Amino acid sequence: MAADSAEAARALEQCERDLDLAIERLVNLRLDPEDDAGASEGAASPEIIINNAAAAAAKAHRSAAAPAAPSGGIRNRGEWVERLMVEMASAGDVGDARARAGRFLGEFLAAERDGALRENGLLKKAVLVQYHRHKEGEVGNAELRRQLAGCQERVRSLETDNYALAMYLRRAQPQGGAIAGSFHPEVF
Repeated sequence: MAADSAEAARALEQCERDLDLAIERLVNLRLDPEDDAGASEGAASPEIIINNAAAAAAKAHRSAAAPAAPSGGIRNRGEWVERLMVEMASAGDVGDARARAGRFLGEFLAAERDGALRENGLLKKAVLVQYHRHKEGEVGNAELRRQLAGCQERVRSLETDNYALAMYLRRAQPQGGAIAGSFHPEVF
């Protein structure tokens, strides 16, 4: 019996994405005790074998998917789709499927909301950092403008002083521009 369940588990693992193939392999294994008893009386009908295999496959999927995966680990669209498919495949009836879909959508929306809140917090921090950088830049620009105005005033003052000194130099020099005339040679 343990060997049969191990073979069934192995068959289901090999065909985890293809339900029809899993049913076919389980039918080929003939795991049901009724089939073993019926084999001595005669061959069981194919419909019974398929129904029993489908029930076994659904039961195996339900037991594998019963503990719902936490939505915290799901990061991309493919994982959400896979989880939805597992939830819907493990539903026993329409009511169970609706309940599972409702839980799934609630978890999906909660995960999306949490992601949006996390991104919103990050964006707020980024905007705050940019705001502080902008303010620091404005303070720096104001300081540079103040220094520039001081430098420009200093340049104007120096140009005025330079012009005044040039005028004093021209007045102090004789009209010839160079030292001319007959000066006593011993004075120089």
